Amino acid sequence: MFPKIVFCQTRHKWSVALLIFLAMTALVTLYVYAKNTAAFSNRSMQLVMKNMGHNLLILPKEADPWDVYRGTDGLPLVSEETTRQMSEALNFKSRYYVSVLQKQIDVAGCPLLLTGIEPIARKDETPEKRNMVLPLGSAEARLGSEAARKLDAEVGRQLKIQDKEFQVMEILPPKTNIDDCRVYVNLSTFQEMLGKEGKIQYILAFLCLHSGSLEKALASQEQKLSSRFPDFRQIARMDIAEGRHLARLTTSKSLYYLLGIVAAATVIIVAVTGLQEVNDRRHETGIMIAMGVSQMYVVALYLVKTLALAIAASLAGFLLGSLLAVHFTTPFLVVNTRPVTFLWEQLPSVAALTCAVVVAAEIIPVVKLLSLDPSTILTEQ
Repeated sequence: MFPKIVFCQTRHKWSVALLIFLAMTALVTLYVYAKNTAAFSNRSMQLVMKNMGHNLLILPKEADPWDVYRGTDGLPLVSEETTRQMSEALNFKSRYYVSVLQKQIDVAGCPLLLTGIEPIARKDETPEKRNMVLPLGSAEARLGSEAARKLDAEVGRQLKIQDKEFQVMEILPPKTNIDDCRVYVNLSTFQEMLGKEGKIQYILAFLCLHSGSLEKALASQEQKLSSRFPDFRQIARMDIAEGRHLARLTTSKSLYYLLGIVAAATVIIVAVTGLQEVNDRRHETGIMIAMGVSQMYVVALYLVKTLALAIAASLAGFLLGSLLAVHFTTPFLVVNTRPVTFLWEQLPSVAALTCAVVVAAEIIPVVKLLSLDPSTILTEQ
């Protein structure tokens, strides 16, 4: 009997039900579109900042950073196992570690910075969160733009360095810093060439921050580093660290503000429509209560009908908002890991949020409904 009454009331006031459904669908569509677009854009901006390079330089305390940038031989040597030990410290906020050994040499009469690299993955990293530095084979080389220009090198050609042949696998785009003059090779190969097996000079890492302030994250990282590895210190490249942090913060803040606007609009529309319906059905309500129907039963009729419309609107809005987000963001976002697609895991939370907002919006109409006096209504009739 209850479902039949709800259906008859909805059919009788189909225009009002349709208005509520369309309004909620439009608002849910706006929210899902903005939420998904913010998520995709956030990931895209983080990838852009990540591809700018590492933002942490970890080196022995007695090492001079100037020697790192000049590529001098004055840097103290440490065990390459240190990098693996850091990668196993999962409470560190840094990841994407790279062991580095470098030396200034002449290649074909050109002074360049020969750099041995080995990326080290953390146990919790996934293919979606891969290191921005790709490994090199024992006879492979990666050249900075200026190094490639000086050596007149091209991808696929052979390059002879200290009587050893390397194949040029990649030429990096210009960075306008010393990295343009680097020739990257496999770390183990370079260690053998220098007779420094198992040794490195410094470590590159990337500070990842999901929430909180950047200053606190850096302070926490420094404290943990000094506790676990007291002979090392870190230097942060703040332009990259701040850029990634602000990119995440900007999209998150804008999403919260939009959620507030959408929730307020939904509450107003549902509340106004509910008040109008209560007023239109006051005579019907008075008769039902006079016949012995409890007020809570009448309230349940309103709430169930509105919640059914909210669930239907949340599903329609989720599908439409997700479709628009995928359609409009795929052509221009910088993503090479996580696909831009429907985020089905968000559907339950979207439906629950829509229902919660609708229930909150129905408080005023329900209060008015409970205040109706059936005797007064019947006397008016």
